[in-house]
Amino acid sequence: MPRFSTFVFSVFAALALSSCQTVHFYGQAVSGQYEILARSRSNKVVMADPASPPLLRRQLASIEEIRGFASDQLLLPGDESYGRYTDLGRPHVVWVLYAAPEFSLEPKTWFYPAIGEMDYRGYFHEDDTTALASQLRNEGYDVYVGGVDAYSTLGWFHDPVLNTFVDYPDIDLAETLFHELTHRKVFHRGDTVFNESLANAVAEEGVKRWLKFHGRDADLRKYEGRLVRRREFYHEIDIARANLKTLYASGQPASVMRSRKAAILEKLRDQFRELRRRWGGHGLESWLEEDLNNGHIVSLDLYFQQMPVFEKLLAECNGDLKLFFKKADCLKLP
Repeated sequence: MPRFSTFVFSVFAALALSSCQTVHFYGQAVSGQYEILARSRSNKVVMADPASPPLLRRQLASIEEIRGFASDQLLLPGDESYGRYTDLGRPHVVWVLYAAPEFSLEPKTWFYPAIGEMDYRGYFHEDDTTALASQLRNEGYDVYVGGVDAYSTLGWFHDPVLNTFVDYPDIDLAETLFHELTHRKVFHRGDTVFNESLANAVAEEGVKRWLKFHGRDADLRKYEGRLVRRREFYHEIDIARANLKTLYASGQPASVMRSRKAAILEKLRDQFRELRRRWGGHGLESWLEEDLNNGHIVSLDLYFQQMPVFEKLLAECNGDLKLFFKKADCLKLP
């Protein structure tokens, strides 16, 4: 495993040159990743184990099929990840923090030795994330913390299936795997918006092709309806983001901006309530329960901001994924 030694070297080189806080961050990153790999077992072994719950066996069988489809039909490296299973005994694999100043939508960034600057910070222990969130709030940042069920090591390791997402419905499983495998296929160092927008575009296209391939027309129609609702949700986010950017650029006194910011975010919450009513009275629970701030807006903007660029590129390639990935890898976002 030559990449493992290179990865470990880069981590410990960073440790040698870093503050105590950074040493702690990389220390927990190494131990957390080691736990995931050390506790993993082959999917086939888990499926053959009489002690494995029937639902787990069925879910792993679905994942094996999805991996094959990813490799054969989507040109994704499905044969290089998700062939093993790890039960971590917790609801999320990591907890991720997004932060932005009180009157800005420019995300705070962190530097990582192997992948450059990223617009978020993640820890394997929730307490670590909570402690950093408290520190940043004291420094005047708007902060959002959320649990994450899956992530990609970008080819450093063969990522396993985790208990944190193995129970997803099969459509959500497919979307998750296609998203994470896209990071392994194409990744631009230090460009979170590019990487996440590309992965989301490929994941959605991949699910549609997967459902068509299996003749699941009714499920495809439901999924397309889900995508319409998803776009409606992000349209409201875009409106709020534009209004906030205009406000923050206005140069008004902080007390005025603080009041108008609260009004914009409350209007966003009202729009979510209206969406929920139109959708049948469910969904968006966390967005209606939490106090919205710039961190929430940033966390979504990173993932969907440039999706239309990649959707347009795929259409220009007439759905040819080989050509699409080649052009996407050379693309410079505005």
